[in-house]
Amino acid sequence: MDLDGLPEGRVIVVGVGSTVRSDDGAGPAVVGRLAGEFPDDVIDAGQAPENYVAPIRRAGPSAVILVDAADFGGTPGEVRTARASDVEGLMMDTHAAPLSMFMRILNEETGADVRLVAIQAGSMEFGEGFGPEVSAAVDEVTRELGAILREVVKR
Repeated sequence: MDLDGLPEGRVIVVGVGSTVRSDDGAGPAVVGRLAGEFPDDVIDAGQAPENYVAPIRRAGPSAVILVDAADFGGTPGEVRTARASDVEGLMMDTHAAPLSMFMRILNEETGADVRLVAIQAGSMEFGEGFGPEVSAAVDEVTRELGAILREVVKR
């Protein structure tokens, strides 16, 4: 997971996805796991991240990291990071508004460096729980984002 070059300052992690569509719940799972240690630095935006622009703006972040399951043609559990300009054409998503548009709006509204951590889904069928590859990716992403948030707290 490549999130090098994040600016100094506050980092907000936003989980995107549906917890009732198998692997699509990866984003909310990551922020759910981080919420105990970083309750003020994570947001579960569910299936409508566009509804969270104002709370994210009020948080005053220098960086926003979105976590979402996606279909970018990888193998289940593969993790890719991207900026808004890289997201168009990279993936299909299941949201009403494209994530690339949401990322651009966040950047315009907050001035923050906005990144996406996309986890390749294996299944988006209705049902709860993840396949083993996506489960391992959720663990990995949670560890790495936890380390980033801990580093921010130390500064």
